[in-house]
Amino acid sequence: MGFVFGLVAGSVLSFYSLTFPLQVVELMGDLFLRSLRMIVVPLIFPTLALSIADLGDVARLSRLSGLTIGYYLVTNAMAVTTGLLLVNLFQPGVGMPLGEETAPQLPDFRLSDLIRRTIPNNPFQAVAEGETLAIIFLSLLFGAGLLAAGEKGKPVRSLLTSGLHVTVVIVHWLIALAPIGVFSLSAHLSAEFGLGVLIPLSRYVFVVVLGLAVHGLIFLPLSLYLITKTSPFVYLRSFFPALLTAFTTSSSSATLPVTLDCAETAGVSRDARSFVLPLGATINMDGTALYEAVAAVFVAQAYGIPLSLPQQLLVFLTANMAAIGAAGIPAGGLVTMPLVYQAVGIPLAGLTLILPVDRFLDMFRTTVNVEGDIIGCQIVAQLYHRDEGTSPPPNPPQGKIQPDR
Repeated sequence: MGFVFGLVAGSVLSFYSLTFPLQVVELMGDLFLRSLRMIVVPLIFPTLALSIADLGDVARLSRLSGLTIGYYLVTNAMAVTTGLLLVNLFQPGVGMPLGEETAPQLPDFRLSDLIRRTIPNNPFQAVAEGETLAIIFLSLLFGAGLLAAGEKGKPVRSLLTSGLHVTVVIVHWLIALAPIGVFSLSAHLSAEFGLGVLIPLSRYVFVVVLGLAVHGLIFLPLSLYLITKTSPFVYLRSFFPALLTAFTTSSSSATLPVTLDCAETAGVSRDARSFVLPLGATINMDGTALYEAVAAVFVAQAYGIPLSLPQQLLVFLTANMAAIGAAGIPAGGLVTMPLVYQAVGIPLAGLTLILPVDRFLDMFRTTVNVEGDIIGCQIVAQLYHRDEGTSPPPNPPQGKIQPDR
Protein backbone atom coordinates (compact mmCIF):
# COMPACT_ATOMS: atom_id res chain seq x y z
CA MET A 1 0.00 0.00 0.00
CA GLY A 2 2.89 2.34 0.74
CA PHE A 3 4.07 1.85 -2.84
CA VAL A 4 0.68 2.78 -4.34
CA PHE A 5 0.15 5.76 -2.03
CA GLY A 6 3.68 6.93 -2.77
CA LEU A 7 3.09 6.85 -6.53
CA VAL A 8 -0.10 8.85 -6.17
CA ALA A 9 1.45 11.35 -3.73
CA GLY A 10 4.52 11.84 -5.92
CA SER A 11 2.42 12.45 -9.01
CA VAL A 12 0.25 15.01 -7.17
CA LEU A 13 3.23 16.83 -5.64
CA SER A 14 4.96 16.96 -9.01
CA PHE A 15 1.83 18.15 -10.83
CA TYR A 16 1.35 21.06 -8.43
CA SER A 17 5.11 21.74 -8.17
CA LEU A 18 5.09 21.54 -4.35
CA THR A 19 8.83 21.85 -3.81
CA PHE A 20 9.08 21.67 -0.01
CA PRO A 21 7.01 18.47 0.42
CA LEU A 22 9.04 16.89 -2.38
CA GLN A 23 12.25 17.76 -0.55
CA VAL A 24 10.90 16.25 2.67
CA VAL A 25 9.94 13.04 0.85
CA GLU A 26 13.37 12.82 -0.76
CA LEU A 27 15.07 13.33 2.61
CA MET A 28 13.01 10.59 4.26
CA GLY A 29 13.84 8.15 1.49
CA ASP A 30 17.54 9.02 1.68
CA LEU A 31 17.59 8.50 5.45
CA PHE A 32 16.00 5.07 5.02
CA LEU A 33 18.64 4.08 2.45
CA ARG A 34 21.44 5.31 4.73
CA SER A 35 19.99 3.30 7.61
CA LEU A 36 20.09 0.13 5.54
CA ARG A 37 23.68 0.78 4.59
CA MET A 38 24.61 1.53 8.21
CA ILE A 39 23.44 -1.86 9.47
CA VAL A 40 25.22 -4.01 6.85
CA VAL A 41 28.57 -4.56 8.59
CA PRO A 42 27.13 -5.17 12.11
CA LEU A 43 24.85 -7.79 10.54
CA ILE A 44 27.22 -9.47 8.09
CA PHE A 45 30.33 -9.80 10.27
CA PRO A 46 28.88 -11.78 13.22
CA THR A 47 26.56 -13.82 11.00
CA LEU A 48 29.36 -15.15 8.79
CA ALA A 49 31.85 -15.50 11.64
CA LEU A 50 29.41 -17.47 13.81
CA SER A 51 28.31 -19.68 10.90
CA ILE A 52 31.93 -20.88 10.68
CA ALA A 53 32.61 -20.98 14.43
CA ASP A 54 29.47 -22.98 15.19
CA LEU A 55 30.68 -25.86 13.05
CA GLY A 56 32.92 -26.78 16.00
CA ASP A 57 29.85 -27.77 17.98
CA VAL A 58 29.16 -30.56 15.50
CA ALA A 59 32.67 -31.80 14.86
CA ARG A 60 31.46 -35.37 15.30
CA LEU A 61 29.31 -34.82 12.23
CA SER A 62 32.09 -33.48 10.03
CA ARG A 63 30.95 -35.54 7.08
CA LEU A 64 27.40 -34.25 7.53
CA SER A 65 28.59 -30.65 7.70
CA GLY A 66 30.71 -31.09 4.57
CA LEU A 67 27.79 -32.50 2.60
CA THR A 68 25.46 -29.77 3.86
CA ILE A 69 27.73 -26.84 3.05
CA GLY A 70 28.62 -28.38 -0.31
CA TYR A 71 24.93 -28.67 -1.20
CA TYR A 72 24.25 -25.09 -0.15
CA LEU A 73 27.13 -23.70 -2.18
CA VAL A 74 26.10 -25.61 -5.31
CA THR A 75 22.41 -24.66 -5.17
CA ASN A 76 23.23 -21.02 -4.40
CA ALA A 77 25.53 -20.95 -7.43
CA MET A 78 22.79 -22.51 -9.59
CA ALA A 79 20.29 -19.88 -8.44
CA VAL A 80 22.61 -16.94 -9.14
CA THR A 81 23.52 -18.36 -12.56
CA THR A 82 19.83 -18.68 -13.43
CA GLY A 83 19.19 -15.09 -12.36
CA LEU A 84 22.12 -13.69 -14.34
CA LEU A 85 21.13 -15.59 -17.48
CA LEU A 86 17.52 -14.35 -17.32
CA VAL A 87 18.33 -10.72 -16.50
CA ASN A 88 20.81 -10.59 -19.39
CA LEU A 89 18.31 -12.27 -21.70
CA PHE A 90 15.29 -10.06 -20.93
CA GLN A 91 17.23 -6.87 -19.96
CA PRO A 92 14.38 -5.42 -17.86
CA GLY A 93 16.29 -2.25 -16.93
CA VAL A 94 17.06 -1.13 -20.48
CA GLY A 95 15.11 2.02 -21.37
CA MET A 96 14.25 2.93 -17.79
CA PRO A 97 13.59 6.71 -17.60
CA LEU A 98 16.28 7.66 -15.10
CA GLY A 99 16.98 10.96 -16.81
CA GLU A 100 20.76 10.45 -16.66
CA GLU A 101 22.59 12.45 -19.32
CA THR A 102 25.68 10.31 -18.91
CA ALA A 103 25.90 6.91 -17.26
CA PRO A 104 28.17 6.75 -14.21
CA GLN A 105 31.47 5.07 -15.00
CA LEU A 106 32.54 1.96 -13.14
CA PRO A 107 36.18 1.52 -12.17
CA ASP A 108 38.29 -0.63 -14.48
CA PHE A 109 38.11 -4.24 -13.38
CA ARG A 110 41.24 -6.34 -13.03
CA LEU A 111 41.44 -9.74 -11.37
CA SER A 112 44.63 -8.80 -9.54
CA ASP A 113 42.86 -5.79 -7.99
CA LEU A 114 40.01 -8.04 -6.90
CA ILE A 115 42.44 -10.37 -5.12
CA ARG A 116 44.23 -7.44 -3.44
CA ARG A 117 40.94 -6.00 -2.22
CA THR A 118 40.14 -9.28 -0.50
CA ILE A 119 42.98 -8.92 2.04
CA PRO A 120 43.08 -5.36 3.43
CA ASN A 121 46.13 -3.53 4.79
CA ASN A 122 44.00 -2.14 7.60
CA PRO A 123 40.93 -4.14 8.64
CA PHE A 124 39.34 -1.17 10.43
CA GLN A 125 39.75 1.01 7.36
CA ALA A 126 38.22 -1.71 5.19
CA VAL A 127 35.19 -1.87 7.48
CA ALA A 128 34.88 1.92 7.62
CA GLU A 129 35.04 2.22 3.83
CA GLY A 130 32.66 -0.66 3.23
CA GLU A 131 35.10 -2.85 1.28
CA THR A 132 32.79 -5.76 0.51
CA LEU A 133 35.22 -8.58 -0.19
CA ALA A 134 37.51 -7.55 2.66
CA ILE A 135 34.60 -7.62 5.13
CA ILE A 136 33.56 -11.08 3.96
CA PHE A 137 37.16 -12.35 4.16
CA LEU A 138 37.64 -10.90 7.65
CA SER A 139 34.37 -12.45 8.81
CA LEU A 140 35.30 -15.92 7.57
CA LEU A 141 38.87 -15.63 8.89
CA PHE A 142 37.65 -14.52 12.31
CA GLY A 143 35.13 -17.37 12.39
CA ALA A 144 37.87 -19.87 11.54
CA GLY A 145 39.98 -18.40 14.34
CA LEU A 146 37.13 -18.85 16.81
CA LEU A 147 36.70 -22.43 15.65
CA ALA A 148 40.40 -23.17 16.16
CA ALA A 149 40.47 -21.43 19.57
CA GLY A 150 37.89 -23.81 20.98
CA GLU A 151 37.05 -23.17 24.64
CA LYS A 152 39.20 -20.04 24.82
CA GLY A 153 37.17 -18.44 22.07
CA LYS A 154 33.79 -18.97 23.76
CA PRO A 155 33.66 -15.51 25.43
CA VAL A 156 34.22 -13.83 22.06
CA ARG A 157 31.64 -16.09 20.46
CA SER A 158 29.14 -15.15 23.15
CA LEU A 159 29.90 -11.47 22.56
CA LEU A 160 29.33 -11.86 18.83
CA THR A 161 26.10 -13.77 19.45
CA SER A 162 24.82 -11.03 21.75
CA GLY A 163 25.87 -8.36 19.27
CA LEU A 164 24.05 -10.19 16.48
CA HIS A 165 20.87 -10.41 18.55
CA VAL A 166 21.01 -6.66 19.20
CA THR A 167 21.62 -6.00 15.49
CA VAL A 168 18.65 -8.15 14.52
CA VAL A 169 16.46 -6.11 16.88
CA ILE A 170 17.59 -2.93 15.12
CA VAL A 171 16.93 -4.56 11.74
CA HIS A 172 13.38 -5.31 12.91
CA TRP A 173 12.99 -1.62 13.77
CA LEU A 174 14.16 -0.63 10.30
CA ILE A 175 11.83 -3.11 8.66
CA ALA A 176 8.96 -1.73 10.76
CA LEU A 177 9.75 1.65 9.18
CA ALA A 178 9.87 0.11 5.70
CA PRO A 179 6.31 1.22 4.74
CA ILE A 180 7.32 4.83 5.35
CA GLY A 181 10.56 4.29 3.44
CA VAL A 182 8.74 2.65 0.55
CA PHE A 183 6.19 5.49 0.49
CA SER A 184 8.95 8.11 0.38
CA LEU A 185 11.01 6.34 -2.25
CA SER A 186 8.08 5.57 -4.55
CA ALA A 187 6.79 9.15 -4.19
CA HIS A 188 10.22 10.52 -5.12
CA LEU A 189 10.41 8.01 -7.99
CA SER A 190 7.07 8.98 -9.54
CA ALA A 191 7.69 12.71 -8.97
CA GLU A 192 11.07 12.60 -10.73
CA PHE A 193 10.52 10.05 -13.48
CA GLY A 194 6.74 9.81 -13.89
CA LEU A 195 4.56 6.70 -13.89
CA GLY A 196 6.42 5.40 -16.96
CA VAL A 197 8.87 3.86 -14.52
CA LEU A 198 6.29 1.13 -13.77
CA ILE A 199 6.80 -0.59 -17.12
CA PRO A 200 10.47 -1.57 -16.66
CA LEU A 201 9.79 -2.19 -12.95
CA SER A 202 7.13 -4.75 -13.90
CA ARG A 203 9.65 -6.39 -16.24
CA TYR A 204 12.07 -6.63 -13.31
CA VAL A 205 9.41 -8.30 -11.14
CA PHE A 206 8.66 -10.74 -13.97
CA VAL A 207 12.34 -11.73 -14.34
CA VAL A 208 12.79 -12.28 -10.58
CA VAL A 209 9.61 -14.35 -10.26
CA LEU A 210 10.48 -16.34 -13.41
CA GLY A 211 13.96 -17.08 -12.06
CA LEU A 212 12.56 -18.18 -8.71
CA ALA A 213 10.02 -20.39 -10.50
CA VAL A 214 12.72 -22.03 -12.64
CA HIS A 215 14.88 -22.70 -9.60
CA GLY A 216 12.09 -23.71 -7.22
CA LEU A 217 9.90 -25.71 -9.60
CA ILE A 218 12.52 -27.29 -11.86
CA PHE A 219 16.09 -27.31 -10.52
CA LEU A 220 15.46 -28.14 -6.86
CA PRO A 221 12.81 -30.87 -7.43
CA LEU A 222 14.90 -32.35 -10.25
CA SER A 223 17.96 -32.46 -8.00
CA LEU A 224 15.94 -34.26 -5.32
CA TYR A 225 14.71 -36.88 -7.78
CA LEU A 226 18.03 -37.47 -9.53
CA ILE A 227 20.05 -37.86 -6.33
CA THR A 228 17.60 -39.65 -4.02
CA LYS A 229 14.96 -41.05 -6.43
CA THR A 230 12.37 -39.44 -4.13
CA SER A 231 9.20 -38.07 -5.70
CA PRO A 232 9.33 -34.28 -5.18
CA PHE A 233 5.53 -34.01 -5.14
CA VAL A 234 5.07 -36.67 -2.44
CA TYR A 235 7.97 -35.34 -0.37
CA LEU A 236 7.06 -31.64 -0.57
CA ARG A 237 3.43 -32.41 0.30
CA SER A 238 4.54 -33.07 3.88
CA PHE A 239 6.15 -29.62 3.99
CA PHE A 240 3.21 -27.59 2.72
CA PRO A 241 2.65 -25.93 6.15
CA ALA A 242 6.30 -24.80 6.18
CA LEU A 243 6.15 -23.42 2.64
CA LEU A 244 2.92 -21.59 3.40
CA THR A 245 4.44 -20.14 6.59
CA ALA A 246 7.50 -19.00 4.64
CA PHE A 247 5.32 -17.27 2.05
CA THR A 248 3.18 -15.44 4.59
CA THR A 249 5.92 -14.47 7.09
CA SER A 250 8.80 -13.86 4.63
CA SER A 251 11.11 -15.21 7.34
CA SER A 252 13.22 -18.37 7.20
CA SER A 253 13.92 -18.10 10.93
CA ALA A 254 10.24 -17.79 11.86
CA THR A 255 9.46 -20.77 9.62
CA LEU A 256 12.17 -23.01 11.14
CA PRO A 257 10.04 -24.57 13.94
CA VAL A 258 7.35 -25.49 11.40
CA THR A 259 9.98 -26.88 9.01
CA LEU A 260 11.50 -29.05 11.75
CA ASP A 261 8.08 -30.41 12.67
CA CYS A 262 7.30 -31.20 9.02
CA ALA A 263 10.68 -32.93 8.64
CA GLU A 264 9.83 -35.22 11.54
CA THR A 265 6.45 -35.92 9.96
CA ALA A 266 8.17 -36.73 6.65
CA GLY A 267 10.45 -39.23 8.40
CA VAL A 268 13.75 -37.40 7.87
CA SER A 269 16.38 -38.75 10.27
CA ARG A 270 17.00 -36.75 13.45
CA ASP A 271 20.71 -36.13 12.86
CA ALA A 272 20.07 -34.71 9.38
CA ARG A 273 17.12 -32.49 10.19
CA SER A 274 18.60 -31.14 13.44
CA PHE A 275 21.73 -29.94 11.63
CA VAL A 276 20.75 -29.21 8.03
CA LEU A 277 17.60 -27.18 8.66
CA PRO A 278 18.89 -24.74 11.35
CA LEU A 279 22.08 -24.14 9.37
CA GLY A 280 20.04 -23.66 6.20
CA ALA A 281 17.80 -21.08 7.86
CA THR A 282 20.99 -19.12 8.58
CA ILE A 283 23.13 -19.43 5.45
CA ASN A 284 21.17 -21.15 2.67
CA MET A 285 19.33 -18.45 0.72
CA ASP A 286 18.90 -19.59 -2.90
CA GLY A 287 16.04 -17.20 -3.58
CA THR A 288 17.84 -14.26 -2.00
CA ALA A 289 21.03 -14.94 -3.98
CA LEU A 290 19.08 -15.02 -7.26
CA TYR A 291 17.19 -11.86 -6.37
CA GLU A 292 20.32 -9.89 -5.43
CA ALA A 293 22.08 -10.82 -8.67
CA VAL A 294 19.07 -9.84 -10.80
CA ALA A 295 18.59 -6.59 -8.86
CA ALA A 296 22.23 -5.54 -9.28
CA VAL A 297 22.27 -6.11 -13.04
CA PHE A 298 18.81 -4.52 -13.41
CA VAL A 299 19.97 -1.31 -11.72
CA ALA A 300 23.15 -1.28 -13.83
CA GLN A 301 21.00 -1.59 -16.96
CA ALA A 302 18.73 1.19 -15.74
CA TYR A 303 21.72 3.51 -15.34
CA GLY A 304 23.08 2.49 -18.73
CA ILE A 305 26.13 0.86 -17.13
CA PRO A 306 27.51 -2.02 -19.22
CA LEU A 307 28.74 -4.84 -17.00
CA SER A 308 31.59 -6.85 -18.47
CA LEU A 309 31.88 -10.60 -17.94
CA PRO A 310 34.45 -10.17 -15.12
CA GLN A 311 32.17 -7.64 -13.42
CA GLN A 312 29.24 -10.04 -13.67
CA LEU A 313 31.50 -12.70 -12.18
CA LEU A 314 32.01 -10.32 -9.26
CA VAL A 315 28.22 -9.95 -8.98
CA PHE A 316 28.03 -13.76 -8.95
CA LEU A 317 30.55 -14.04 -6.10
CA THR A 318 29.20 -11.22 -3.94
CA ALA A 319 25.54 -12.21 -4.42
CA ASN A 320 26.40 -15.69 -3.14
CA MET A 321 28.27 -14.33 -0.12
CA ALA A 322 25.72 -11.60 0.63
CA ALA A 323 22.93 -14.18 0.56
CA ILE A 324 24.86 -16.33 3.05
CA GLY A 325 25.14 -13.31 5.33
CA ALA A 326 21.50 -12.29 4.99
CA ALA A 327 19.41 -12.67 8.13
CA GLY A 328 16.45 -15.06 7.96
CA ILE A 329 13.98 -12.25 8.61
CA PRO A 330 11.64 -10.22 6.37
CA ALA A 331 13.68 -8.11 3.92
CA GLY A 332 16.92 -9.66 5.19
CA GLY A 333 18.25 -9.80 1.64
CA LEU A 334 17.49 -6.13 1.15
CA VAL A 335 19.80 -5.24 4.04
CA THR A 336 22.77 -7.01 2.42
CA MET A 337 22.08 -5.63 -1.06
CA PRO A 338 24.56 -2.71 -0.67
CA LEU A 339 27.37 -5.27 -0.47
CA VAL A 340 26.75 -6.36 -4.05
CA TYR A 341 26.35 -2.79 -5.31
CA GLN A 342 29.51 -1.52 -3.63
CA ALA A 343 31.60 -4.43 -4.88
CA VAL A 344 30.88 -3.62 -8.52
CA GLY A 345 30.53 0.15 -8.16
CA ILE A 346 26.81 0.45 -8.91
CA PRO A 347 25.29 3.62 -7.38
CA LEU A 348 23.60 2.83 -4.08
CA ALA A 349 20.81 5.21 -5.09
CA GLY A 350 19.69 2.42 -7.42
CA LEU A 351 18.06 0.79 -4.40
CA THR A 352 15.34 3.40 -4.89
CA LEU A 353 14.21 1.52 -7.97
CA ILE A 354 13.71 -1.87 -6.33
CA LEU A 355 12.61 -1.00 -2.79
CA PRO A 356 8.95 -0.35 -3.71
CA VAL A 357 8.41 -3.94 -4.88
CA ASP A 358 10.81 -5.65 -2.46
CA ARG A 359 8.15 -6.73 0.04
CA PHE A 360 6.13 -8.43 -2.69
CA LEU A 361 9.16 -10.31 -4.02
CA ASP A 362 10.30 -11.19 -0.50
CA MET A 363 7.42 -13.66 -0.10
CA PHE A 364 8.47 -15.61 -3.19
CA ARG A 365 12.20 -15.67 -2.52
CA THR A 366 11.71 -16.73 1.12
CA THR A 367 9.56 -19.63 -0.05
CA VAL A 368 12.36 -20.74 -2.38
CA ASN A 369 14.90 -20.30 0.45
CA VAL A 370 12.92 -22.65 2.69
CA GLU A 371 12.28 -25.09 -0.16
CA GLY A 372 16.04 -25.28 -0.69
CA ASP A 373 16.50 -26.20 2.98
CA ILE A 374 13.74 -28.81 2.79
CA ILE A 375 15.08 -30.54 -0.31
CA GLY A 376 18.65 -30.24 0.93
CA CYS A 377 17.69 -32.00 4.14
CA GLN A 378 16.54 -35.11 2.27
CA ILE A 379 19.49 -35.07 -0.16
CA VAL A 380 22.06 -34.70 2.62
CA ALA A 381 20.32 -37.36 4.75
CA GLN A 382 20.43 -39.88 1.90
CA LEU A 383 24.07 -39.19 1.03
CA TYR A 384 25.14 -39.14 4.67
CA HIS A 385 23.56 -42.47 5.55
CA ARG A 386 24.83 -43.97 2.30
CA ASP A 387 28.40 -43.00 3.23
CA GLU A 388 27.93 -44.24 6.79
CA GLY A 389 26.63 -47.58 5.56
CA THR A 390 23.28 -47.15 7.30
CA SER A 391 19.77 -46.69 6.01
CA PRO A 392 17.76 -43.56 6.74
CA PRO A 393 14.17 -43.98 7.89
CA PRO A 394 11.92 -44.42 4.84
CA ASN A 395 9.67 -41.52 3.99
CA PRO A 396 6.16 -42.43 5.10
CA PRO A 397 3.39 -42.05 2.53
CA GLN A 398 0.97 -39.17 3.00
CA GLY A 399 3.16 -37.67 5.74
CA LYS A 400 2.57 -40.24 8.52
CA ILE A 401 4.69 -39.64 11.58
CA GLN A 402 7.42 -42.14 12.35
CA PRO A 403 9.43 -42.34 15.55
CA ASP A 404 13.07 -41.28 15.43
CA ARG A 405 15.63 -44.00 14.81
